[in-house]
Amino acid sequence: MSREPEIPNIDVVQRYEYDRLDTDLHIDTLHNLSKMFGRSMPAHRHDRYYQVHFLERGSLTLTLGDQAYSGAGPLFFFTPPAVPHAFEFSEAASGVALTVRQDVLSRMITGSDNAALQRQFAQPVFVALDAVGGQLVRDAERLPLLMRMLSEEFSQSRPGRKHTLPALASLVLVSIFRLSQLPERREPLGKVELEILQAFNNLVEAHFREHWKLEQYAAALNVTAGRLADICRRLAGLPPKAMIFERLIEEARWQLIYTTTTISEIADTLGFVDPAYFCRFFKKHTGLAPSAFRSCH
Repeated sequence: MSREPEIPNIDVVQRYEYDRLDTDLHIDTLHNLSKMFGRSMPAHRHDRYYQVHFLERGSLTLTLGDQAYSGAGPLFFFTPPAVPHAFEFSEAASGVALTVRQDVLSRMITGSDNAALQRQFAQPVFVALDAVGGQLVRDAERLPLLMRMLSEEFSQSRPGRKHTLPALASLVLVSIFRLSQLPERREPLGKVELEILQAFNNLVEAHFREHWKLEQYAAALNVTAGRLADICRRLAGLPPKAMIFERLIEEARWQLIYTTTTISEIADTLGFVDPAYFCRFFKKHTGLAPSAFRSCH
């Protein structure tokens, strides 16, 4: 039996060519993205990244998951990790696209309503802001301003930027969460393999500090380790162990940049019994020892 053609996974970090060492999110104008990729993007996916495309003016046609949409700005569509999407913007289109790493969003939404947020953010969403009514009108009116503020802050190297960016991104994501509470616009994910990949990403987020073995992840997903590896390589472009290691490294980077926790304590919180082994692990994957990385940031 022949397989359907694979939908390519685009590594957002490599394609945008920004420093992956300390950038938790990326925002760019649709104009700039059109110059890089064209106004028409064929079906693709971004594993381990969330995206919000905000169209302020102009129009688009869109395939999001297995649903087709068309509309004119102001509107947004929200794409969870690994969900396939394809779109074409009109020549007059203007707006911005926000890309956030999965671990960063998970950290942002940690709290009492975390479960509800995680369920919502697993769903691809398309919302035309002019159609929003009731108590959500204020959120619809505020979203364009928040996206412009986030875009301006990202493009300027001003003091305090590393604090203002996540704060503005959190406000945007809360607005997206609220505006996504429209049952008719929430579409079920369809593909079994896509659901397995997303479930694996969620398990990694929950258990990467425990250093689960690949077989433990596979058992929790009720698949064989071989099938899980095949799904990760085909849909995410990486073997599952590399995805797990990458999550450990991202957490270590975040703690080294944003906290004053000692390297020994960071190693302990990440499940490394031996701090020296943690240092070797970190240097192997980043090219820098943890102390050197921290001094650079």
